[in-house]
Parts: sequence; C-alpha cells; structure tokens
Amino acid sequence: MSALHASYDDGQSGEKFLRELCEVDLLVLDEIGIQRETKNEQVVLHQIVDRRTASMRSVGMLTNLNYEVMKTLLGERVMDRMVMNGGRWVNFNWESWRPNVSHSRVVK
Repeated sequence: MSALHASYDDGQSGEKFLRELCEVDLLVLDEIGIQRETKNEQVVLHQIVDRRTASMRSVGMLTNLNYEVMKTLLGERVMDRMVMNGGRWVNFNWESWRPNVSHSRVVK
C-alpha cells in the first residue's frame, strides 16, 4: 500500500502500478492487516486479487491475523478468490523468531 500511495505522490497512475502488480508471475503481499484499513485499501486489494485470479496468476498473502479476522478485513469475495483453483489457508503457529534477532544478526 505504501508503494501505491507513493505512486500517487509521484504523479504516476495508480492504474499503472496495479497493472504492474498484476503482470508478475507470483505476487506475495506481506504484512496484510497493518494498513490503515481504509475502504480504498480494501478496494485496491480486491482489484489486485480479482485481476490476478482472473488471469490465472498466483497471489499469496502473509499476515499475523487469523482466517476470520482476514475475512472481516478483506471481505468474503477476496477470501473466496484466494482459495480458488486449489489455494489454501496455511497456519504457521510457531513462536516469533524476532526476539532472537538484534540489528540483523542472530543473538542465540
């Protein structure tokens, strides 16, 4: 979302940026849920997922949120599209590794 907002600030077209996101073979969206949760961000995420699934291109999402919170945040349509064609929700429920890292080096 930060890059999309920056494209507006640079006078670039948001549509051009969306098109570029939808043309890569694999798109992984990280930190879903830390945005401002505005209606515009919901619409943009929906457009990205919709365009990518329509063109049979993979999209992944990484988040610390559970399925129900994601469904509330993104909407049922987006979540339905994410499991189309064999897509899966995968829980990684191990403890965070961040406490073991300090200034980009492993502490343990």
